[in-house]
Amino acid sequence: ESVKQVRPDGWRGVKAREQVIKAALYGVLQDVDEVERIFLIIKAQREY
Repeated sequence: ESVKQVRPDGWRGVKAREQVIKAALYGVLQDVDEVERIFLIIKAQREY
């Protein structure tokens, strides 16, 4: 849910925009490895 709130349009492939999403994930997960793991899943999903 937090990803949907913070994700900028056209974020895929744009490092700065991807970092916004990773920062939101880190705020929830507090674990860099988990953020990277979950981010890859989110990036593969079309609804995000």
